[in-house]
Amino acid sequence: MFRHSRFFWRLFLSYFVLACAAAAGLGLFAADRLHATRFESIQRALYEESRLVYELIEEDLKAKRTGPMQQTLGRVAAAVGCRFTIVDNEGHVIADTEAEPATMDNHRLRPEIVQAAAQGEGASTRWSHTLREEVLCLAYRAQEPDGTIHFVRLAVPLAQVKKGLRVFDESLLLGVAAVILLSGAACFLLARRQATPIAELSSTARAIAAGDLSRRAFAGGSVEAAALGSAVNAMAEAIAEAKAESAKAREELLAILGSMTEGIIATDGQRRIVLVNPAAAALLDFSAAGIAGKALWEVVRDEQVLQEAEQVAASGQRRTLRCGPIRGRYVAVVISPLAHAGGAPGLLLVAHDTTEAVEYQELRKEFVANVSHELRTPLTFIKGFIETLRDGALSDPVKGPEYLATIEKHVTQLTNLVNDLLELSRLESRAGIPRRHSVKLDELVRKVVDLMQPAAQKKEQSLTVAVSPGLPASSGDPDYLERAIANLLDNAIKYTPRCGAINVSAKTNAASVVIEVTDNGIGIPAHDLPRIFERFYRVDKSRSREMGGTGLGLAIVKHIAQAHGGSVEISSEVGKGSTVRLSLPMG
Repeated sequence: MFRHSRFFWRLFLSYFVLACAAAAGLGLFAADRLHATRFESIQRALYEESRLVYELIEEDLKAKRTGPMQQTLGRVAAAVGCRFTIVDNEGHVIADTEAEPATMDNHRLRPEIVQAAAQGEGASTRWSHTLREEVLCLAYRAQEPDGTIHFVRLAVPLAQVKKGLRVFDESLLLGVAAVILLSGAACFLLARRQATPIAELSSTARAIAAGDLSRRAFAGGSVEAAALGSAVNAMAEAIAEAKAESAKAREELLAILGSMTEGIIATDGQRRIVLVNPAAAALLDFSAAGIAGKALWEVVRDEQVLQEAEQVAASGQRRTLRCGPIRGRYVAVVISPLAHAGGAPGLLLVAHDTTEAVEYQELRKEFVANVSHELRTPLTFIKGFIETLRDGALSDPVKGPEYLATIEKHVTQLTNLVNDLLELSRLESRAGIPRRHSVKLDELVRKVVDLMQPAAQKKEQSLTVAVSPGLPASSGDPDYLERAIANLLDNAIKYTPRCGAINVSAKTNAASVVIEVTDNGIGIPAHDLPRIFERFYRVDKSRSREMGGTGLGLAIVKHIAQAHGGSVEISSEVGKGSTVRLSLPMG
């Protein structure tokens, strides 16, 4: 992996450049010092040769035998490969291996001669017109016991000296190259050792950033890399834990939102939906599937909600509105600004189902209107007859008792109405039956039938009862149950014509005891059946009042059944009669 890593190559090249710079600098420094040392060594060797040459020609020089001296210098010069010149103390050339002494200039002021005269040895580098090249000139001062001074000068072509140094430089260059190669190998190994854990850490970090929180880095290599690997692993574990906690919190939030009856819609600053629960979809009539990221106006179609949302976004003030009906339901929507970190505020819409409250208000209004109407009618009759009696009808032996009977009838109706209202109020205010007893339903049914027989006989109706043998008992209030069965029988008698038939049966059905009251009376239209158990609801209002009904009988039966954990239902057909079923749990 590291061979393809840019970091490895950058690290390797950095190390290698530093190693090359160090090797080159060390090589240059060494070459400079060795050049100087080598040059001094060559000079010293040449000085020694100058002394040897002087010793060879010393006798000829004293005897002034120029010819033999010239021959000796020629042989030595040929053997050594350099030029020799003998100069006296005055600067006159006595002998030279390259030119005729008589034709040569005075050498007393030559740099090497001047330096040798002062220090015993002298050296200079200059252009030689005789040799026509750059030469290294060395002069040695020789002094005889009698005080005579001669100078032996040696001239070597500088190219020859440099040639010897060049061979040395080549050897030094090879050494430097070897050092560079070894340094490169060492740099490669060092860079690989350092880049491998870094590359592993980089790969692990990229995997973690991509979402693979199961990846872990190898905490090895150098101390720093190991510490960094441990830190990356700790970071991955912390991120994994945070992500798990976030997922858990989100699941809990979604579970809470999903179980809420209130609808929740949250948007971002661009009115795009970021969160929604099923209740909001049901209340505002849209599908909750795949709407995340959609604009609010694409999902919510109610113009009033959208207009109020824009008002809240512009003003930053919470607003409440009521809308509906939406699929038969009324909804109250509270719209509030929702702050987002580092962005424009979004919106939070909370929808409440207010259908029951609206229906309750409607029922309350209807109830008040019905009670007012039910009370006003008999009170109007009572007041009218009282005024008639006050005007003289009370002394009328025929009309007086008749009017009093009418007043008594309406007072009885008012009393029944008030009693039914009080009973209905008590049933509605209780969650259940406060004191339960084991009620034998077969005996209770027969008792109610016996009580209602006179009313049926008065209309020449046949009232029969059929109770299954071994009918189980039920837990409840016997007075309430008696009242419920009596109300059902009373309705059947009232709305069954003279000479009609009414049958009461009691039987078991699964885990319930079912009491049925069947008649062949006038029946109930199908469109009235859903509302038949509502308070004050009458199919034929004028006829019901004539029969002394309060309009609360079946409502009381429904509440008694619910208080006992049962139910009541009715089936009917106009002109053929009705069947009411009261279901009560066993035990």
